[in-house]
Amino acid sequence: MSSIAASLQPVPRRQYVSTGIFTANFFTYGKAAVVNGVQRYALTQVSEDDNDCPKGHILRENGRKLIKDVNIDLNDPNTTANEYTYLVGVIDTTADPAVAGFIDPNCPVFTTFNTDKPYFLDSPVEAEDAATGLQDIGAPVFTRGDITTTAGDITATAGDITATAGNITATAGNLVIGTGRLTVGAKVAGQATLALGTIAITVTGVTTASLAFVSLVSSVPGAGSLTVSHRAVCTTDTITITALVAAGTINNADVSVVNWFVVN
Repeated sequence: MSSIAASLQPVPRRQYVSTGIFTANFFTYGKAAVVNGVQRYALTQVSEDDNDCPKGHILRENGRKLIKDVNIDLNDPNTTANEYTYLVGVIDTTADPAVAGFIDPNCPVFTTFNTDKPYFLDSPVEAEDAATGLQDIGAPVFTRGDITTTAGDITATAGDITATAGNITATAGNLVIGTGRLTVGAKVAGQATLALGTIAITVTGVTTASLAFVSLVSSVPGAGSLTVSHRAVCTTDTITITALVAAGTINNADVSVVNWFVVN
């Protein structure tokens, strides 16, 4: 005996949220020219305007599929030498009015938004988080494994990238700071006042291989005028800063205020 539920066709529930501008990754598929009596097809960008396809749009699968060898001419319109093997039909429900097209579900500018939301609920209207007041967009990531990007970026738009106990390592690349600042804690930089021309600062993790840098903030007129340089020496867990009037000779009258910075 068949049931009504068994005869119903499944309704697509998978949704995606764009993680970047997806103008070059959202296509229509339709007839193109007839070549040697054969009807050809082509993928075409849904829009040429990046403002139509920004980060944060929600796209819901509509059940359509394009599969290589079943559907011909799945060449990328921007790089025709590349051919897609699998595209899914979606509706950009954030756009007004909504726009339908095809995307590569594994494209790096899309990530899964929700896979179990009923089709009759409106996608763009999401609750605001009680703690932040921000609109829900996607789930966080909590993992014991690695987060690896081979060609993309790890971006904190308004939050932080924090290494609680580990490291943030640039093996062959660079740590680049644009218009922002490098903010450091007490184990990296600080300010100190010399007493009798010297001061020893305890900084856990410093070794004899560490590099320390010193800059003068202020000095007492006369007392520090004989100082020709401030030397910083790193030993285990300690940075010793000394005011010198000559090599090996300490200016005991120097009570200058100095900034220090250490690289381990």
